[in-house]
Amino acid sequence: MFNNKIKLTRAADPVFADCNASFDDSRYVIFGVPYDATVSHISGASEGPPAIRRETYNFETFLLDLEVELEEIPMNDAGDINLSNTLEGQADMLSSVFDLERRILRMGKFPLMMGGEHSITEGAVDAFMDVYGPKGGVVIVVDAHLDFREQYLENPHSHACVTRRIFEKYGRKSVCVIGARSGCREEFEQARDEGLMYFTSQHVHSRGILEIMDAWDTAINLRDRPIYLSMDIDGIDPAYAPGSGTLEPWGITPWDVLRLMEELRHNVFAMDVMEITPSMDQFVTPGLGGKLIRQMIGLKELVDHHPTWMEKV
Repeated sequence: MFNNKIKLTRAADPVFADCNASFDDSRYVIFGVPYDATVSHISGASEGPPAIRRETYNFETFLLDLEVELEEIPMNDAGDINLSNTLEGQADMLSSVFDLERRILRMGKFPLMMGGEHSITEGAVDAFMDVYGPKGGVVIVVDAHLDFREQYLENPHSHACVTRRIFEKYGRKSVCVIGARSGCREEFEQARDEGLMYFTSQHVHSRGILEIMDAWDTAINLRDRPIYLSMDIDGIDPAYAPGSGTLEPWGITPWDVLRLMEELRHNVFAMDVMEITPSMDQFVTPGLGGKLIRQMIGLKELVDHHPTWMEKV
Protein backbone atom coordinates (compact mmCIF):
# COMPACT_ATOMS: atom_id res chain seq x y z
CA MET A 1 0.00 0.00 0.00
CA PHE A 2 1.18 3.56 -0.81
CA ASN A 3 0.37 4.82 2.68
CA ASN A 4 2.60 2.22 4.31
CA LYS A 5 5.48 2.86 1.93
CA ILE A 6 5.81 6.57 2.56
CA LYS A 7 4.27 6.73 6.07
CA LEU A 8 3.06 10.25 5.40
CA THR A 9 -0.65 9.44 5.43
CA ARG A 10 -3.21 7.40 7.26
CA ALA A 11 -6.03 5.57 5.51
CA ALA A 12 -9.38 7.33 5.12
CA ASP A 13 -12.74 5.74 5.96
CA PRO A 14 -14.71 6.17 3.83
CA VAL A 15 -12.47 6.92 0.89
CA PHE A 16 -13.41 9.51 -1.73
CA ALA A 17 -16.11 7.88 -3.88
CA ASP A 18 -15.00 5.94 -6.98
CA CYS A 19 -11.33 5.86 -5.94
CA ASN A 20 -10.84 2.25 -6.90
CA ALA A 21 -7.26 2.32 -8.23
CA SER A 22 -4.03 1.72 -6.37
CA PHE A 23 -1.64 4.62 -6.06
CA ASP A 24 0.73 3.15 -8.62
CA ASP A 25 -2.05 2.57 -11.17
CA SER A 26 -3.79 5.92 -10.66
CA ARG A 27 -3.71 9.12 -12.71
CA TYR A 28 -5.33 11.20 -9.96
CA VAL A 29 -4.40 11.13 -6.27
CA ILE A 30 -6.71 12.69 -3.70
CA PHE A 31 -5.55 13.33 -0.14
CA GLY A 32 -6.66 15.29 2.91
CA VAL A 33 -4.85 17.60 5.31
CA PRO A 34 -6.88 17.89 8.54
CA TYR A 35 -5.17 21.04 9.82
CA ASP A 36 -6.75 24.29 11.04
CA ALA A 37 -4.47 25.60 13.80
CA THR A 38 -4.13 29.11 12.28
CA VAL A 39 -7.88 29.68 11.88
CA SER A 40 -8.82 33.14 13.08
CA HIS A 41 -12.63 32.93 13.29
CA ILE A 42 -14.60 29.66 13.30
CA SER A 43 -12.61 26.45 13.71
CA GLY A 44 -13.48 23.13 12.14
CA ALA A 45 -11.83 23.08 8.71
CA SER A 46 -9.78 20.11 9.95
CA GLU A 47 -12.98 18.09 9.55
CA GLY A 48 -13.30 19.11 5.90
CA PRO A 49 -11.69 16.03 4.29
CA PRO A 50 -13.98 13.38 5.83
CA ALA A 51 -17.04 15.56 5.23
CA ILE A 52 -16.15 15.96 1.55
CA ARG A 53 -15.55 12.23 1.19
CA ARG A 54 -18.92 11.33 2.73
CA GLU A 55 -20.85 13.63 0.41
CA THR A 56 -19.21 12.28 -2.76
CA TYR A 57 -21.31 9.13 -2.36
CA ASN A 58 -24.35 11.23 -3.23
CA PHE A 59 -23.17 11.75 -6.82
CA GLU A 60 -23.59 9.59 -9.89
CA THR A 61 -20.40 8.34 -11.51
CA PHE A 62 -21.41 9.66 -14.94
CA LEU A 63 -20.70 13.37 -15.54
CA LEU A 64 -23.52 14.16 -17.93
CA ASP A 65 -22.28 17.54 -19.18
CA LEU A 66 -18.86 16.08 -20.01
CA GLU A 67 -19.93 12.58 -21.06
CA VAL A 68 -17.24 11.19 -18.76
CA GLU A 69 -17.65 8.05 -16.63
CA LEU A 70 -15.62 8.39 -13.42
CA GLU A 71 -15.66 4.65 -12.73
CA GLU A 72 -13.45 4.22 -15.79
CA ILE A 73 -10.82 6.69 -14.53
CA PRO A 74 -8.01 5.42 -12.26
CA MET A 75 -8.32 7.51 -9.09
CA ASN A 76 -6.73 6.89 -5.71
CA ASP A 77 -7.47 8.23 -2.23
CA ALA A 78 -4.12 8.31 -0.44
CA GLY A 79 -5.75 9.15 2.89
CA ASP A 80 -4.93 12.02 5.25
CA ILE A 81 -1.53 13.51 6.08
CA ASN A 82 -0.30 12.46 9.52
CA LEU A 83 0.11 15.67 11.51
CA SER A 84 -0.24 17.49 14.77
CA ASN A 85 -3.07 20.02 14.45
CA THR A 86 -1.18 22.67 16.44
CA LEU A 87 0.80 25.82 15.73
CA GLU A 88 3.91 23.98 16.87
CA GLY A 89 3.18 21.28 14.31
CA GLN A 90 2.76 23.65 11.36
CA ALA A 91 6.31 23.38 10.01
CA ASP A 92 6.14 19.58 10.00
CA MET A 93 2.72 19.72 8.35
CA LEU A 94 3.99 21.96 5.54
CA SER A 95 7.01 19.72 5.05
CA SER A 96 4.80 16.61 4.81
CA VAL A 97 2.46 18.30 2.34
CA PHE A 98 5.47 19.32 0.24
CA ASP A 99 6.89 15.78 0.26
CA LEU A 100 3.62 14.10 -0.72
CA GLU A 101 2.60 16.66 -3.34
CA ARG A 102 6.04 16.58 -4.98
CA ARG A 103 6.07 12.77 -4.99
CA ILE A 104 2.70 12.70 -6.75
CA LEU A 105 3.74 15.31 -9.31
CA ARG A 106 7.10 13.72 -10.05
CA MET A 107 5.32 10.46 -10.83
CA GLY A 108 3.26 12.23 -13.48
CA LYS A 109 0.02 12.11 -11.50
CA PHE A 110 -2.50 14.87 -10.73
CA PRO A 111 -2.75 15.78 -7.00
CA LEU A 112 -6.05 16.97 -5.53
CA MET A 113 -5.70 18.19 -1.95
CA MET A 114 -8.57 18.68 0.52
CA GLY A 115 -8.14 21.04 3.47
CA GLY A 116 -8.01 22.08 6.14
CA GLU A 117 -7.29 25.79 6.16
CA HIS A 118 -5.47 27.81 3.56
CA SER A 119 -2.02 27.93 5.16
CA ILE A 120 -1.60 24.33 3.92
CA THR A 121 -1.49 25.54 0.32
CA GLU A 122 1.99 27.03 0.80
CA GLY A 123 3.56 23.58 1.10
CA ALA A 124 1.70 22.24 -1.93
CA VAL A 125 2.62 25.26 -4.06
CA ASP A 126 6.27 24.88 -3.10
CA ALA A 127 6.13 21.32 -4.44
CA PHE A 128 4.30 22.42 -7.59
CA MET A 129 6.91 25.10 -8.26
CA ASP A 130 9.70 22.62 -7.63
CA VAL A 131 8.33 20.61 -10.57
CA TYR A 132 6.64 23.24 -12.76
CA GLY A 133 8.42 26.47 -11.79
CA PRO A 134 11.04 26.06 -14.54
CA LYS A 135 8.19 25.67 -17.03
CA GLY A 136 6.51 28.91 -15.93
CA GLY A 137 4.23 27.63 -13.18
CA VAL A 138 1.56 30.01 -11.91
CA VAL A 139 -0.95 29.85 -9.04
CA ILE A 140 -4.58 30.94 -9.37
CA VAL A 141 -6.28 31.47 -6.03
CA VAL A 142 -10.06 31.71 -5.70
CA ASP A 143 -10.59 33.46 -2.36
CA ALA A 144 -12.76 36.01 -0.62
CA HIS A 145 -9.67 37.35 1.11
CA LEU A 146 -6.47 38.72 -0.31
CA ASP A 147 -4.30 36.78 2.22
CA PHE A 148 -1.52 39.29 1.59
CA ARG A 149 -0.52 40.13 5.15
CA GLU A 150 3.12 40.09 6.22
CA GLN A 151 2.04 38.10 9.26
CA TYR A 152 -1.11 37.50 11.28
CA LEU A 153 -1.12 36.91 15.04
CA GLU A 154 2.70 36.90 14.78
CA ASN A 155 2.62 33.98 12.35
CA PRO A 156 4.00 34.65 8.84
CA HIS A 157 2.57 31.31 7.69
CA SER A 158 -1.00 32.01 8.80
CA HIS A 159 -3.88 31.32 6.44
CA ALA A 160 -4.06 35.12 6.11
CA CYS A 161 -0.55 35.24 4.60
CA VAL A 162 -0.50 32.46 2.00
CA THR A 163 -0.75 34.70 -1.08
CA ARG A 164 2.01 36.97 0.29
CA ARG A 165 4.35 34.01 0.78
CA ILE A 166 3.77 32.72 -2.76
CA PHE A 167 4.22 36.22 -4.17
CA GLU A 168 7.50 36.72 -2.30
CA LYS A 169 8.96 33.34 -3.22
CA TYR A 170 8.03 33.16 -6.89
CA GLY A 171 7.48 36.70 -8.09
CA ARG A 172 4.80 39.11 -9.21
CA LYS A 173 3.74 37.02 -12.19
CA SER A 174 3.48 33.81 -10.19
CA VAL A 175 0.10 34.27 -8.49
CA CYS A 176 -3.33 35.68 -9.36
CA VAL A 177 -6.31 36.08 -7.01
CA ILE A 178 -9.93 36.05 -8.12
CA GLY A 179 -13.03 36.79 -6.03
CA ALA A 180 -11.31 38.89 -3.33
CA ARG A 181 -13.59 41.23 -1.42
CA SER A 182 -12.06 41.43 2.05
CA GLY A 183 -8.76 42.49 3.60
CA CYS A 184 -7.23 45.24 5.67
CA ARG A 185 -6.37 48.57 4.04
CA GLU A 186 -2.62 47.87 4.20
CA GLU A 187 -3.05 44.61 2.29
CA PHE A 188 -4.81 46.26 -0.63
CA GLU A 189 -2.41 49.21 -0.64
CA GLN A 190 0.58 46.86 -0.71
CA ALA A 191 -1.06 44.68 -3.35
CA ARG A 192 -1.54 47.70 -5.62
CA ASP A 193 1.93 49.10 -4.93
CA GLU A 194 3.73 45.79 -5.43
CA GLY A 195 1.72 44.62 -8.42
CA LEU A 196 -0.26 41.65 -7.13
CA MET A 197 -2.70 40.61 -9.85
CA TYR A 198 -6.22 40.30 -8.48
CA PHE A 199 -9.82 40.78 -9.49
CA THR A 200 -12.59 41.28 -6.95
CA SER A 201 -15.91 39.45 -6.98
CA GLN A 202 -17.49 42.69 -8.23
CA HIS A 203 -15.13 42.58 -11.22
CA VAL A 204 -16.28 39.03 -11.93
CA HIS A 205 -19.94 40.00 -11.81
CA SER A 206 -19.50 43.06 -13.99
CA ARG A 207 -16.92 41.77 -16.49
CA GLY A 208 -17.26 38.00 -16.49
CA ILE A 209 -14.71 35.24 -16.08
CA LEU A 210 -13.67 35.11 -19.72
CA GLU A 211 -12.73 38.78 -19.89
CA ILE A 212 -10.67 38.38 -16.72
CA MET A 213 -8.90 35.32 -18.13
CA ASP A 214 -8.19 37.29 -21.29
CA ALA A 215 -6.71 40.14 -19.24
CA TRP A 216 -4.39 37.78 -17.39
CA ASP A 217 -3.51 36.01 -20.61
CA THR A 218 -2.44 39.34 -22.11
CA ALA A 219 -0.43 40.24 -19.02
CA ILE A 220 1.29 36.94 -18.24
CA ASN A 221 0.43 34.40 -20.98
CA LEU A 222 -1.78 32.54 -18.54
CA ARG A 223 -3.12 29.97 -21.00
CA ASP A 224 0.42 28.87 -21.94
CA ARG A 225 1.59 28.11 -18.40
CA PRO A 226 1.16 25.20 -15.96
CA ILE A 227 -1.42 26.17 -13.33
CA TYR A 228 -1.95 25.30 -9.67
CA LEU A 229 -5.61 26.05 -8.85
CA SER A 230 -6.33 26.80 -5.19
CA MET A 231 -9.99 26.94 -4.22
CA ASP A 232 -10.70 28.58 -0.87
CA ILE A 233 -14.40 27.79 -0.54
CA ASP A 234 -15.16 31.24 0.90
CA GLY A 235 -14.40 32.69 -2.53
CA ILE A 236 -17.85 31.38 -3.46
CA ASP A 237 -20.81 33.33 -2.09
CA PRO A 238 -22.12 31.92 1.21
CA ALA A 239 -25.55 31.54 -0.39
CA TYR A 240 -23.97 28.61 -2.27
CA ALA A 241 -21.27 27.65 0.24
CA PRO A 242 -22.34 28.42 3.83
CA GLY A 243 -19.88 25.91 5.29
CA SER A 244 -16.88 28.21 5.74
CA GLY A 245 -15.29 29.55 8.89
CA THR A 246 -14.85 33.01 7.32
CA LEU A 247 -18.11 33.79 5.53
CA GLU A 248 -18.02 36.88 3.34
CA PRO A 249 -21.14 38.02 1.40
CA TRP A 250 -21.23 39.05 -2.28
CA GLY A 251 -19.00 36.34 -3.63
CA ILE A 252 -18.67 34.64 -6.98
CA THR A 253 -20.92 31.72 -7.92
CA PRO A 254 -20.22 28.02 -8.59
CA TRP A 255 -21.02 28.76 -12.25
CA ASP A 256 -18.16 31.28 -12.32
CA VAL A 257 -15.82 28.64 -10.91
CA LEU A 258 -17.05 26.04 -13.39
CA ARG A 259 -16.33 28.39 -16.30
CA LEU A 260 -12.89 29.13 -14.86
CA MET A 261 -12.13 25.41 -14.65
CA GLU A 262 -13.43 24.78 -18.15
CA GLU A 263 -11.43 27.63 -19.60
CA LEU A 264 -8.15 26.53 -18.02
CA ARG A 265 -8.62 22.76 -17.94
CA HIS A 266 -5.73 22.00 -20.31
CA ASN A 267 -3.25 23.92 -18.13
CA VAL A 268 -4.25 22.89 -14.60
CA PHE A 269 -1.90 20.23 -13.18
CA ALA A 270 -2.72 20.41 -9.45
CA MET A 271 -5.66 21.63 -7.37
CA ASP A 272 -6.84 22.05 -3.82
CA VAL A 273 -10.20 22.74 -2.15
CA MET A 274 -9.76 24.45 1.21
CA GLU A 275 -11.52 25.80 4.31
CA ILE A 276 -14.71 23.72 4.22
CA THR A 277 -16.03 23.79 7.79
CA PRO A 278 -18.69 21.09 8.36
CA SER A 279 -19.79 22.54 11.71
CA MET A 280 -21.25 25.43 9.68
CA ASP A 281 -22.85 23.15 7.05
CA GLN A 282 -22.61 19.37 6.91
CA PHE A 283 -23.94 18.75 3.43
CA VAL A 284 -24.16 21.55 0.84
CA THR A 285 -20.60 22.89 1.06
CA PRO A 286 -18.82 19.53 1.44
CA GLY A 287 -20.89 18.32 -1.51
CA LEU A 288 -19.81 21.31 -3.57
CA GLY A 289 -16.17 20.68 -2.64
CA GLY A 290 -16.42 17.07 -3.72
CA LYS A 291 -18.15 18.05 -6.94
CA LEU A 292 -15.39 20.54 -7.79
CA ILE A 293 -12.80 17.79 -7.45
CA ARG A 294 -14.84 15.31 -9.50
CA GLN A 295 -15.51 17.92 -12.18
CA MET A 296 -11.81 18.80 -12.44
CA ILE A 297 -10.97 15.14 -13.00
CA GLY A 298 -13.69 14.90 -15.64
CA LEU A 299 -12.42 18.03 -17.38
CA LYS A 300 -8.88 16.68 -17.48
CA GLU A 301 -10.18 13.45 -19.02
CA LEU A 302 -12.45 15.20 -21.49
CA VAL A 303 -11.90 14.25 -25.10
CA ASP A 304 -11.69 17.43 -27.13
CA HIS A 305 -14.48 16.44 -29.51
CA HIS A 306 -16.87 16.48 -26.55
CA PRO A 307 -17.32 20.25 -25.90
CA THR A 308 -17.65 21.67 -22.42
CA TRP A 309 -20.81 23.41 -21.30
CA MET A 310 -19.21 26.78 -21.97
CA GLU A 311 -18.09 25.76 -25.45
CA LYS A 312 -21.60 24.54 -26.30
CA VAL A 313 -23.04 28.01 -25.74
